[in-house]
Amino acid sequence: MRKYLSAIIGIALIILGVLVFNLMNSRKNVEVSDNTEEIDILPISVKLVELTNIPYVIEATGILKAKERIEIYSEVQGILKSTKTPFKIGNSFQKGESLIIINSDEHLAQIKSSRSDLMNQIAAMLPDMEIDYPNVYKKWEAYLEDFDLNASRTQKLPSAESNKEKLFVSGKNIYNSYYNLKNLEERLSKYYINAPYNGIVTESNVNVGTLIRSGQKLGEFIDNSRFELEISVPATENKFLKKNTEVGLVTIDKSESFKGLITRINGKIDQSTQTINVIVGVKGDDLKDGQYLTAQIRGNDLTNVFKIDNALILENNNVYVVEDNRLQLKTIEVVNYQGNMAVVTGLEHKMLLANEKIANAYPGMPVKINNGL
Repeated sequence: MRKYLSAIIGIALIILGVLVFNLMNSRKNVEVSDNTEEIDILPISVKLVELTNIPYVIEATGILKAKERIEIYSEVQGILKSTKTPFKIGNSFQKGESLIIINSDEHLAQIKSSRSDLMNQIAAMLPDMEIDYPNVYKKWEAYLEDFDLNASRTQKLPSAESNKEKLFVSGKNIYNSYYNLKNLEERLSKYYINAPYNGIVTESNVNVGTLIRSGQKLGEFIDNSRFELEISVPATENKFLKKNTEVGLVTIDKSESFKGLITRINGKIDQSTQTINVIVGVKGDDLKDGQYLTAQIRGNDLTNVFKIDNALILENNNVYVVEDNRLQLKTIEVVNYQGNMAVVTGLEHKMLLANEKIANAYPGMPVKINNGL
């Protein structure tokens, strides 16, 4: 009997112990659950919505190009001579300064030979002219006496006083020789290439002492003080595009800003992109050919709007706002994109906008504000 009683008491104690253990574990889970609920309340940063008026801005990025640019090709053949300033990348030249000089000794000798031939022809013509046209003989004789083989330019032939004189001179082949000589003198200028404006060399393909061939590209020269930026603007923004409108320009890293003017507007819309090409003129010592710039063209003011980060906008143009310490979805309308920001309507004045992306967020999610608003 005592054995059965002891067994019953033992079983009762085991059952009691299990019940006590379960009870304590249940209380612990309740406490853990309560603590977990507190941890799940996420602290977030918010932004107070203050509706205001913001100018409408058209933004477009383009590549800066020099307004004046020439590709230099040789029209003659010869050895490249040295100049005061070498024709090398980065070297600057003033207007009229020599960029390229090609040895022209052979061509100069040819010019003198042609001048000598012309002198001989005129000298051979004078005896006959003295007999047939004595009244014009003196002016041709004076021309021959003043003829200079070493002059930079051949003196213009005397004007014919009659059709008979013109035919007589032409029959002696004087005019043909003269204009062949003038052609050689004009070609002499091709051996000397001068800077058409103040600028800088951006490409050089030749070295002093090398043989330059006719048609060879020698390099590129630009005016580094005046530039143009070509941008593509949506055709729907055409109402804001007018010549001489001031345009704000900023570098890609936002470190520098410039002011430009719309100088030209294409009268044709690109059918494939439905955009209009706009040319903006700009000057600046810190600007470089090939540089990327973002143009900002201002339009009319947008009223009762707010500017937010693009990253805050969710699908279907929704954003999260905080009401009674809980997240709620709010539908907005984007009326203008300005870089990484968007100008929107649909938010109410003094509303609290969630100012950060929240992982696993959902409407009704409890949050607490951590930036003092």
